[in-house]
Amino acid sequence: MKIALLGVSHWHLPLYLPGLPKGSVVGISDDNIQIAAAIAKPYGCPVYQDYKTMILETKPDFVFAFAPHYKMKEVSLYLLNAGIPFSMEKPCGLNSVEVEELYNTCEQKNGFVSIPFVWRYSDTVNDLKNKYLKKPIVHMSYRFIAGPPSRYLATSKWMLSKETAGGGCMTNLGVHFIDMAMYLTDSTCAETLASSYQYASEYDVETYATSLLKLPTGASLLLESGYAYPMSEDLKRENRWTIVTENGYYILAENKLEMREYGVEPAIVPLNTDSDVYYGIYTKTTLNDMISGTRPRASLKEMLDTSRILDAMNVKAKEKTR
Repeated sequence: MKIALLGVSHWHLPLYLPGLPKGSVVGISDDNIQIAAAIAKPYGCPVYQDYKTMILETKPDFVFAFAPHYKMKEVSLYLLNAGIPFSMEKPCGLNSVEVEELYNTCEQKNGFVSIPFVWRYSDTVNDLKNKYLKKPIVHMSYRFIAGPPSRYLATSKWMLSKETAGGGCMTNLGVHFIDMAMYLTDSTCAETLASSYQYASEYDVETYATSLLKLPTGASLLLESGYAYPMSEDLKRENRWTIVTENGYYILAENKLEMREYGVEPAIVPLNTDSDVYYGIYTKTTLNDMISGTRPRASLKEMLDTSRILDAMNVKAKEKTR
């Protein structure tokens, strides 16, 4: 299989590399040719500044694509029209209008596009869904707080502008948990009841965001995301989930799941809460799905469902600031 890597200055790229088959990378591109050359060195493959030239010359079987959010629609349409299966980092566009155009194009062309909602590829979430949550969910609370916005200055300053990123921490981090909530409840939509965004930096994207939603099942969903965590080498973020069901209370944090169910002794089981390790699994699974003709666990349909909710949350937050 011939694989091309597009837009390799994106900070997620190193997480994908362990999942790539040995000797499969045939081309690497990025607007920053120096970064592309550094990434390409271990692979001994050609380096390109223009991704279209890379596609035409290397003729890849699959592309792992990354791009600034404002360029994601353009890149995705090019790959769809070229008939090349690919993975595109979330959120795939600046808003749900752009994502919907990609989804419709993909459906028309019977394309293969996978989205790295990596929790769907984890034992953690699949064990929750199929093994531990035995009764309907009443409420979910997800808190995911990552490092400050300054960490994007080195390679991805575009992340700090609403015009080029579409939004801040909720667009970048919160989408994973919107999707996860729908996955755990077998939902495709949610109603936004309230949103409050904080802008605690010189940039025009939210740096702390809170939203309250209601799922079609009746379950409520509280989301917190932020660029606020003072990072260190051993501690990169806070990631804490609380799930309430009709018969219990479940807390997932620091690589363990605490289960407290009525009439049952409390139990603690190890479950990984570091999403980074799942990108390699996502990479391998996506390639196998493409080869076997299996639909991706997260496709543009799931991205569109999530993007529509995110848009509604952004509108609600804007109303609160007036």
